[in-house]
Amino acid sequence: FSFVLDEFVGTYEKSGPQRGTPRTFEARVTYTEGADGAERKDVIKVNEPLTVDGTKVYLIAHGYAPVVTVRDGKGEVVSRSAVPLLPIDNNITSSGAIKVMDGYKDKNGKKTQLGFKAFFVPTFAGEGKGQMFSQFPALDFPVLALSAYHGSLGVDSGLAQNVYQLDTSKMKEFKGEDGELLKKMMMPGEKLDLPDGAGSITFEGVEEWASFQISQQPGNGWALGGSVAAIAGLAGSLFIQRRRVWVRAVRGADGVTVVEMAGLGRSESARLPEELGDLSAALVTTAPVAPEKPAVSTSADGDGPDATNEAGSRPVQPAEAPAEGAEK
Repeated sequence: FSFVLDEFVGTYEKSGPQRGTPRTFEARVTYTEGADGAERKDVIKVNEPLTVDGTKVYLIAHGYAPVVTVRDGKGEVVSRSAVPLLPIDNNITSSGAIKVMDGYKDKNGKKTQLGFKAFFVPTFAGEGKGQMFSQFPALDFPVLALSAYHGSLGVDSGLAQNVYQLDTSKMKEFKGEDGELLKKMMMPGEKLDLPDGAGSITFEGVEEWASFQISQQPGNGWALGGSVAAIAGLAGSLFIQRRRVWVRAVRGADGVTVVEMAGLGRSESARLPEELGDLSAALVTTAPVAPEKPAVSTSADGDGPDATNEAGSRPVQPAEAPAEGAEK
């Protein structure tokens, strides 16, 4: 898709503690979808982007672009354009550079380049009223201040260059009648004449520019789904009783394995003993309890186990023979 800025509309609070605060801040645009799409109108406001097929266009910033016309010594128009300047404060005091790279010849017919340092205020405080900074962001009293140079702009070197800055290292100053750098403050319709019939630059008027941010985030749906799932999992964990269970099995010397079980609840849980019982019952089905051993008794004198005969009764001990001489 494509779009064109038709008009920027900005109004500001004129008095009170919020003086200069934007009240209307919107860009009116014409946009088309695809190469052969029909033109449509829309208004982009702060936090109200233009949405086209999942892509959003946000209004970010706004500024001013003085319209200037440059003429050579013969009065022929060399350049006429709106030059965007960079705002440096909340009242849109702006600075930048006007560069004339092609088409200009000096009084001797030699091709050269022109450069102007530009400083713009939409609402000028007036002569003798402090520094040249704007007093209000609206175009109540626009003034453009220029200082003029000629020579090489350095754009033919192939190196990147800041569009808002003027490199004067290979340029010379135009001199005024006082022998100083030629400079002038102009209102719309006024012009600055270059010395020795070198031409002129005229301040024609002011246009407004706006900057936009184009955003497309196809992963938002997945991120939302993941967030919902995480919240659902967290909510579910509130209803789960957290506990730990230990099972220890120790094999004794007699070959019997002794199993011990214990549990610890992370929260108050009245079911923990019941759950341990269920777990022990489940273990019994796979590891049955060892049978009990029969009891073993000992003789009265403790010398060894009692023996029984086949009938299960104690054997009769043979009577001792009486000693000689004893009575029978």
